[in-house]
Amino acid sequence: MKKLLMVLTAILISGSFLYAQDDPDESSAGGTFDPGDLLIEITGTPFSGSSLLDFGSFRARYAVTDVIVPRLGFGMTVNTTQSTPDVVTNLNEFEVRPGCEYHLRVDGSFRSYAALDVILGGRVASRESTTGSSVSGSTQIPSGTNYGFSDTYRGHFRYGVAVGAGAEYHLSSKFYIGAEIGFQFYNDKKNEVSVDGEVYQGTVTNSHASVNTQNTIRIGFKLF
Repeated sequence: MKKLLMVLTAILISGSFLYAQDDPDESSAGGTFDPGDLLIEITGTPFSGSSLLDFGSFRARYAVTDVIVPRLGFGMTVNTTQSTPDVVTNLNEFEVRPGCEYHLRVDGSFRSYAALDVILGGRVASRESTTGSSVSGSTQIPSGTNYGFSDTYRGHFRYGVAVGAGAEYHLSSKFYIGAEIGFQFYNDKKNEVSVDGEVYQGTVTNSHASVNTQNTIRIGFKLF
């Protein structure tokens, strides 16, 4: 959370600086972007957990035309924990979302759009021990018919699509804020779970559909 707040603070400071550096006429009228511009933004979800703002992803956007804007979102989490001197767990996640926006309205500094993204991602999970059982495909040791592990700690490969609608307001020619919400449909193909080299459970696929709040809040700037 502290790192996220530092990133957001840096972006806000940079945006204020860029706003101050704009031409007076341009700043007073706000701003937007033109074909050929590259924009970078950070996204997040407010009030979704114990934090004020949970990080969503980094996203790059490129304006092909005034209304067609391809984009690429990327998020990653690396979590390696040594719970005891002889046990290390790894739970690493990544997700990429290539997609495209179609801007429905361009009114001065205000823009609204519809978007479609492809979801591709995965989670790698394992538990390594020098004195007990080692597990691949999960960070938990399964036991009995209850398996002993949950989806939260099991590796998977994810694929699907997301549709959404958003709006943004350009505070200057280089800095903007926005919001987006939509729906996502994806499958998680759970990894095979092995204990000490022996297969305990094979792969299984679960389907999901939910409201996509991952990128609700957007803060960005025009790179060039």
